[in-house]
Amino acid sequence: MLHLVRKLRGRSAAELHERLAQRLAILAERAGWRDAGEASDDVLLRRLRPDVAAQGLAALVVAVRDRARPPFFPGMDDPVATARAVRQRWPNRQAEIVHAADDVLAGRFSLLGHGPLHFGAPVQWSLDPVLGVHAPSAHWSTFDYLDPSVAGDHKLVWELNRHQFLVTLGQAFALTRDEKYAARAVELLTQWMDANPPKQGVNWASSLEVAYRSIAWLWALRFLRQAQSLHQAFVVRWIKYFEVSARHLERYLSTYFSPNTHLTGEALGLLYIGTQLPELQAAPRWKALGWRLLTGQLQRQVRADGTYFEQATYYHRYTCDIYIHARVLGAAHGLPGVEHVDDAIARLTAFLMWTSRADGTMPLFGDEDGGRLLFLDSRACDDVRSPLATAAALLGQGPIAAAAGEPSDELAWLLGDTGLSAFDRVAKAPPTATAHAFESGGFFTMRDGWSAQSAVMTVDCGPLGADNGGHAHADTLAFDLAIGRCPVFVDAGTVSYTTSASERDTMRSSLVHNTLSLDGLSSSESAGPFRWRRMTMGVRDAWHATPAGAYFEGHHDGYVQLDHPARHRRLVLAARHGWWLVRDVIESAGDHDALVTFQCASGLDVDVHDDVVRVSDDGRLVASVRALDSLGAWQIDQGVASRRYGAREPAARARYAVRSRGNSEITFVITRGGGAPFAITREQQAARAAVRIESAEFDDLVLFDPEVEASVDGVRTNARVAWLRRRASDGMAESLLTIGGTVVELDGASVADPAGGVVSAVRERGEWRVARADTPVARAATPVARAEVRDAPTAGQQP
Repeated sequence: MLHLVRKLRGRSAAELHERLAQRLAILAERAGWRDAGEASDDVLLRRLRPDVAAQGLAALVVAVRDRARPPFFPGMDDPVATARAVRQRWPNRQAEIVHAADDVLAGRFSLLGHGPLHFGAPVQWSLDPVLGVHAPSAHWSTFDYLDPSVAGDHKLVWELNRHQFLVTLGQAFALTRDEKYAARAVELLTQWMDANPPKQGVNWASSLEVAYRSIAWLWALRFLRQAQSLHQAFVVRWIKYFEVSARHLERYLSTYFSPNTHLTGEALGLLYIGTQLPELQAAPRWKALGWRLLTGQLQRQVRADGTYFEQATYYHRYTCDIYIHARVLGAAHGLPGVEHVDDAIARLTAFLMWTSRADGTMPLFGDEDGGRLLFLDSRACDDVRSPLATAAALLGQGPIAAAAGEPSDELAWLLGDTGLSAFDRVAKAPPTATAHAFESGGFFTMRDGWSAQSAVMTVDCGPLGADNGGHAHADTLAFDLAIGRCPVFVDAGTVSYTTSASERDTMRSSLVHNTLSLDGLSSSESAGPFRWRRMTMGVRDAWHATPAGAYFEGHHDGYVQLDHPARHRRLVLAARHGWWLVRDVIESAGDHDALVTFQCASGLDVDVHDDVVRVSDDGRLVASVRALDSLGAWQIDQGVASRRYGAREPAARARYAVRSRGNSEITFVITRGGGAPFAITREQQAARAAVRIESAEFDDLVLFDPEVEASVDGVRTNARVAWLRRRASDGMAESLLTIGGTVVELDGASVADPAGGVVSAVRERGEWRVARADTPVARAATPVARAEVRDAPTAGQQP
């Protein structure tokens, strides 16, 4: 009782009312007063519209199987025609889909990061075959499905029970017209209904899973509706499960439990059922509720800059897919506010466009759960080109279409020939800029172009996450770097939500992310699988992009709890011609053991030669990292990288360990492999610390603190950071970037900034063109004072 009182303290009246109503509904189900077993035919008739019920169940089945309406996705208006388009444009896809469907015929299911799994014959729908655990068959509320000893890895069990394999069987049927695929779908779904009566077992425990399963069912129904195997008794029974699923969603929405993609996914499930089964009396209410929730959540879940509010890029992709599907259904049914959804999709996909690598994959900041709203193509789950292509076809935006490249067959299944033609008509041109700041989300992206050879680095300097940071990692000031089509330095991933507490904590800690940790601790402190005891927020101090590259600076106070409080500040210079300078500053009055991690993607080889870390891919040098600090040492060890939930792949990592003494700094230079070599030296220039990076094209000089006025190479400045680029061929100064400082002179000409902000100068036709930032550069004081540490919010969170 005391725990319950503490949990409910401070809740709103609306939340208390909702939670009480859900609790009463649970008790009614347990007592058999509500949804006790399958509904009878008479009950179903009472839940149909009177005009439909008057015609009888046989007429209902005919309508569901044979009608062309209600409007669905254009690609499903004629699945056979869409299948023909798929064969023509993607000649290998039929064989891939048929192979996947044949695996389902044989009882093999490839799920998440696991290879083909067998769940028995008949299928054991509550089995985790990896751990060998069966979830109970009792009422869904009576057992702890998050406990792996009770239910195994519920994510793996639920992935099977999302029934996306039914969509694969439907695609195979559309491509081949072979009745065996429809017959197998009917057989599996019949087994499932036998084993999972309403409200019994783990597969009713999450409303989101009920929603995603219903969405897959509706797609399978569209694919298979004219198959001979869909006999009347089966279709009637299926509609009963649609109806009870919708009522379950309506009653157990995650409004206060997991108001993230759980809530929007559940709302999408209601929108799907409400629009696609209008014969049910409650369908208009479900449609209205689903659409109201989806549009009402836009402002909360999608920030003004397009970032997803939980700070987890994989769930950003989920959100993008959810709203693309909602937009198509909303527009088809004339629902109000579609233009607001279009605006959100444009912002969501802009983020995917900017952060995606040349191979189409996205950096995985935060948790990754390995699933998809719907599997309609064969691309990897972290490949974002398919949603980009669909958004480009819907919105007609050329930059997004350019980032999408060649679409996959998902576009055909979703939007049909109309969507393919719309995509082909878009004038595809990448953005002219190569750097972009997502200020609200705290993501800063620096590219050197938009080609297949281009490199892209994204730095995370935002809030840890929303509410209790359930899907966040302690990755403040971490970066992801890909060079061409090769991800190089990456997030280690998630592995599993139900792994041991120590592994879950490890995979979320600063120690396995590309950032700095002090004294073996994380910048944020975990308090369980989906919550934090202490949450760190990154603060952006400076950001500026120039034709030569981009500059980022940020800090966080995640180490103020140490005996000698410390602040971590990171500066990143990304040059568009093959190098990245990363400078970690530790602001503290005491000493610390500092560790800077460079986590490599799986499959790469790492070694150290002459104190330079070399990263290679199949013998080809991809990148090198040099530490410009002789006091530390490199350590190479083997970690784990999990590109997809459930997968554990060995992945090398390089770590630089050093004992910091008071205020100190560590500077790294990352250079791109495969081109002309770089000469990197650390030197002193007029009492200023300096780094010189020379290549066949440019001579770059970077000056750092202290903030004293000095004249170097024709530049006089008291800026605390200055980057001067000269052409290697003739020594002509080409560009200058200064951060802070009020005195800047170029070749005797003053370009002072009395506000002490950012000054960027580029030489054009022999003349300097000067630009200044609008606001002064933030500068935190040192030494760092100890701050009060408070517990993170304790709102409920479900994976």
